[in-house]
Amino acid sequence: MEIRRQPCAPGNFRSGRPPGIRPEAIVVHISTGTLASADDWFNDPAAKVSAHYIVAKSGIIHQYVDENDTAFHAGTVVQPSWTLIKPKVNPNYYTIGIEHEGGESDIWPDVQIATSAALIGSIASRWNIPLDENHIIPHHAIRATKTCPGSFIQISDLLKRVPARSELPSPVASVGVLSNLSLRVGLPSRSARIVGVAKPGEVLAPVAMIEGEPVEGNALWYRDASGRYFWAGGTTVPNPAASMAAAR
Repeated sequence: MEIRRQPCAPGNFRSGRPPGIRPEAIVVHISTGTLASADDWFNDPAAKVSAHYIVAKSGIIHQYVDENDTAFHAGTVVQPSWTLIKPKVNPNYYTIGIEHEGGESDIWPDVQIATSAALIGSIASRWNIPLDENHIIPHHAIRATKTCPGSFIQISDLLKRVPARSELPSPVASVGVLSNLSLRVGLPSRSARIVGVAKPGEVLAPVAMIEGEPVEGNALWYRDASGRYFWAGGTTVPNPAASMAAAR
C-alpha cells in the first residue's frame, strides 16, 4: 500500500488535536470529483476543508493531513444518526477522514474498495479503533443533509474486505540508526508510548516487520525481540524489498 503525501494549505487543517482527544472513528467520504481536483482543492487556501486521505479509483492513496492533526472533513453536525457522537465536541477532533475519488452514484472499482479497506484496517490498528459500523461510519451519519459517500458503497462491504493484520519476519538481521530514533511499545505509530531512544550509529536487531503509521510516505516499521517498534525510515534499511532488489 503506497501512500503519497500531498500539500494541504495550512488554513485547511489544524495542527494537532485538543488535549486528551485522539482518533476514535473513521469517516468515509466521496469526493464528487477527481483525484487531481481533490489535490487542488485541499491545497487551495480558500477551501477551508481537508481530509486525511483520498483513495483514487486506481488504488493510489494521497495523504493531505497527518493522522495526529485535525482535518476539516466532518465538522458540521445535522441530525446525526451516529450513536457515538460527542455532544458539543467537533467530530473532526476525534475522527480520521478518508475521501474516495468519484461521484455519489459511481460504482467503485474493486481495487479502490480493496485499497480503502486496507487503509481502514491500517488506521484502525494504529489507533485501536474497533472495526465495526459504530466506528467506521459514512459522512451522512454525522450530517444527515449529506448523502456522502453515495449510493454504491456500504460500510459493511468495506469491513468485510479489511485484511487480517500480521507481522512478517524481518528480512534483515540488523539495521543502523541514522538519527535519534524513538522505540515504542503497543503500536507501530508515533502515538505509541516511547520507552527508549536509539542514538545515531547504534545497531538494532529487528525480528519482525509490520505496516504501521506512514511517516514521510513510509509505513514500514520494525519490531525487536523486546517488543519495541521503531520506524524503518529512520534506519539504514528504510525499505528492505527495495534494498534487496538493488543488491541483485
